[in-house]
Amino acid sequence: MKKIKTVMLAIICNLLFFNCFAQSSDCKFEINKTDPVTKAPVRKIKTKISGMEDFYFIINRNDTSYTLSLDLWISGSIRETVEKNDKVNISLSGGEILTLLASERSKPISHFGDQAWTEYLINYPIRSVDLKNLIEIKPLTISLKVGKEPFSRELNKNDVDKIKSIIRCITK
Repeated sequence: MKKIKTVMLAIICNLLFFNCFAQSSDCKFEINKTDPVTKAPVRKIKTKISGMEDFYFIINRNDTSYTLSLDLWISGSIRETVEKNDKVNISLSGGEILTLLASERSKPISHFGDQAWTEYLINYPIRSVDLKNLIEIKPLTISLKVGKEPFSRELNKNDVDKIKSIIRCITK
């Protein structure tokens, strides 16, 4: 009986070890380095949110401070700017709304090809506790205004899973 318990414990420990190893390999950082002066971690990870326009959810980490960046590609040529302190609202499944303020002005970047696209890269400081809330109380929608134009994206289960995954990676 004692041998069976030992074998079962060894199997469980191996499964947990390999599961943790597999999860860590799923983290594909765009930036993963250590600041040479402070020895603090500097990381950046992003995921694409589904939908017609390109929309990326990016989290940057510099030591213990975090920034949520939204990279929006909107169809058409738009000249509006997102101003410093403009809000993004993230509706959570518990009925709560997480509101973040833009850290700086974001100007439109025009792209022309088969059609015109306007890109915005907007940075929002975010606390680690808010990142944990995004894991525990799943995000449902992301809403903001680009100038006077409203932009809203409903998140599906796959989007939520990808967001949770990159948050887990960046907060390790």
